[in-house]
Amino acid sequence: MAPMKRFLARTFPSLYHQMAFVKHRLLLPGVEGPQLFATIFRKNFWRGPDSRSGRGSGFVQTEKIRETLPALVKELGVRSLLDLPCGDFYWMSNVALELDTYIGADIVEELIMTNTQAFGDDKRTFIVRDVTKDTLPNVDLILCRDCFVHLSFEDIQQAISRINNSGARYLLTTTFVDRATNRNIRTGQWRPLNLEKPPFSFGTPLRLINEGCTEKDKDGTYADKSLGLWRLPL
Repeated sequence: MAPMKRFLARTFPSLYHQMAFVKHRLLLPGVEGPQLFATIFRKNFWRGPDSRSGRGSGFVQTEKIRETLPALVKELGVRSLLDLPCGDFYWMSNVALELDTYIGADIVEELIMTNTQAFGDDKRTFIVRDVTKDTLPNVDLILCRDCFVHLSFEDIQQAISRINNSGARYLLTTTFVDRATNRNIRTGQWRPLNLEKPPFSFGTPLRLINEGCTEKDKDGTYADKSLGLWRLPL
């Protein structure tokens, strides 16, 4: 990486990634859906030092989730879980969940093939799914971490429709609880979302797991990042 790129990446990470996204869209006009996210994966666009799914999928940023999720799954009586998107299964591979069925789903076929070879077994399967377009498996709990934050409002509404129609009992998904408003983006970009605010208005979550996010920890920019639990359908 050239000196200027290194400086921007380290000093202004959000700006750097937004600039990189714009450049990516200019180089690949019209690329959407699986092709877009496959390119992000192959180029390690999110610059995660441990996981190609990004910095938020490393062990540091998932520590509180890994500590809390097994107890929540047990308390809710969850026996089947859909992890969508599962990414490269980096942090989840270190979570001991008492499940009969774990299904990891992602839009990137390459990821699913790799995960199946490395982690698949009789209780753990991986499938290709686009949450905005495809029918989803019927499970007790859908974990949808760091997904909606990358989708446009239109794509989020499509995803919510698919989730509601899946027959799942619960949704556990990313929400930033201190944000007063939500802004729209083009799918593939990123911004924080508060799912209790319009245009979503999910209502008060049954549970909140504050992730203890330390990204940009100097000013606590993302200290409100949480996983919210809602009963389905929304």
